[in-house]
Amino acid sequence: MADALSAAQQTLDAHLRSVRFLAGVEQGRWQIVRYAFPKLEMNITGFDPPTGHSVTSGFQLVCDNFPAVGPFIQHWDHAEGKRPAPLAASADSVVDALKEWGDQPGAYGGIYRPWQRLAALHNGWAAKRPDLVWRRDRHITFIMERLYELVSEHAAWLGRSRAA
Repeated sequence: MADALSAAQQTLDAHLRSVRFLAGVEQGRWQIVRYAFPKLEMNITGFDPPTGHSVTSGFQLVCDNFPAVGPFIQHWDHAEGKRPAPLAASADSVVDALKEWGDQPGAYGGIYRPWQRLAALHNGWAAKRPDLVWRRDRHITFIMERLYELVSEHAAWLGRSRAA
């Protein structure tokens, strides 16, 4: 008899099969690269309409205890199986989101945005930005849309810098 799936995995699986999530796949905004619960590896493709520039970035989400606890999210190189070096050249907010940070020496805190598990706890960010913090009633597409916005901002920056 196969092991029963945890409630966290059942919930995430349902989110990944939902129309909301699949619409983003169909639109080319995101794509599952690898999924072995609790780890979900995604490619997010951002687009900047004014310049026509697009860019794809990899991310890893660790979704243990989902949706009670939001995912731990980090920029990810799928081929290397590790975080790439932080971006040094992009919009200030993208550089800030992908910077190396952590509360403990040698610890990495993940994407530095209030919707990311550890960042929400840093410097009272969840209280300052309750509109952007993860809540158990949110859908995984909330995270995908935030990643899409981040990567699209990078695409816009690249499009403008190459046009200059």
